[in-house]
Amino acid sequence: MASQYDRVTESDKPTEAFAGIWIPPEPIFIDADSRDPLGTSPEERIPAMTPMAEISGGGGKYAPIRRTLADGGCLTNAKVVPVTETTMFAVGDVVRVVAQADPTAASDELGTIDSISDGVSITLEANAVTAVVSGDIIEVAENALAERAVILREDVDVRNEEHTAVDTPGVGVIGAQLRESALNYCTAGGICLTRLRYELDQMDIVPATVG
Repeated sequence: MASQYDRVTESDKPTEAFAGIWIPPEPIFIDADSRDPLGTSPEERIPAMTPMAEISGGGGKYAPIRRTLADGGCLTNAKVVPVTETTMFAVGDVVRVVAQADPTAASDELGTIDSISDGVSITLEANAVTAVVSGDIIEVAENALAERAVILREDVDVRNEEHTAVDTPGVGVIGAQLRESALNYCTAGGICLTRLRYELDQMDIVPATVG
């Protein structure tokens, strides 16, 4: 019986990370300001297996999808948002919130990050525009709920030999099978993964507990 794996070509052979690739990868351009969302690599290196998405109004350039979960509530008369991790955020980022009850819905404006308490919380420049409940998704607005999401196939450095930040070519995988544990993505899991699966609707992301 034919399967989606029958469409794999010689140039798209499975790798250690991808069990099968059934849609030819496509070239993408990665924005010079991109950084490893988990902060485990040199800041200028975007690791393979990072979910990427087109930046809204960015001329077709891609950047890592950056989101995590709220680790506590925040009312609209407050500025501090507790989060489960902070490595994906930077001062100046505009962030949005997704209610945990509907993780594939459009996000609501939250505010702009003024400061970060590492591993604990983000502080907004002004009071939160929308209330946050523990367990909601907090994500960076530039490519929130991506319509064109891919998985980066290989490590990419967005610095040249002079250590200047430059837009850099890369390869994005659109349709493949991969293990959830291989993703360079929000470690909180849960509805963050639900949202990512929705964005990567041609991917088969296998739960870490399988096999």
